Amino acid sequence: MIGQAIIVLVVVGFLMIAAEVFVPGLVLGTLGGLCLIGAVVLCYVSYGALLGTVAFASLAVLSILGFFLWLRLFPHTPLGKKMMLNKSLASRNSLPTSNLIGETGEAVTPLRPAGTAIIHGRRMDVVAESGLIESGEKITVVSQEGIRIVVRLLA
Repeated sequence: MIGQAIIVLVVVGFLMIAAEVFVPGLVLGTLGGLCLIGAVVLCYVSYGALLGTVAFASLAVLSILGFFLWLRLFPHTPLGKKMMLNKSLASRNSLPTSNLIGETGEAVTPLRPAGTAIIHGRRMDVVAESGLIESGEKITVVSQEGIRIVVRLLA
């Protein structure tokens, strides 16, 4: 009877910890951890120090192996593929890496004063130096301070 309770606590504990991936909030994970601790305590009380220590060590090893197995296999499952980001967004919205002062481009959106322009074939967030610049107008970069690119209408 006690052995069955220990097994049930271990199984329920691991299932609750696994369910934490899908139901965030640490509630299920905490309850699952408490079930595992309860199983170890029950094993210590019922079967003595030796079997309690064996149960604790076994659960610790199973938990660590299960965690690394989960990290290794889950991203390759159909559900994991749906939950994981496949592409890096850095290439599309990367920061300008070189000095762009004097470079020309074209406004993609109206710049009033902020908007988007294409410079060197890359879409970049820019700010008009003064006034409104309509989309499709040719622009030139007049200053660059970190990620802030200031442009003016090409004369």
